[in-house]
Amino acid sequence: MPVTVVVGTQWGDEGKAKVIDLLAADHS
Repeated sequence: MPVTVVVGTQWGDEGKAKVIDLLAADHS
């Protein structure tokens, strides 16, 4: 998912944590 990678890079550590939470919730 290139979009997730780009967003994670722009947001920094906080953004990555949020993305991971979203992905985890999405897969649950």
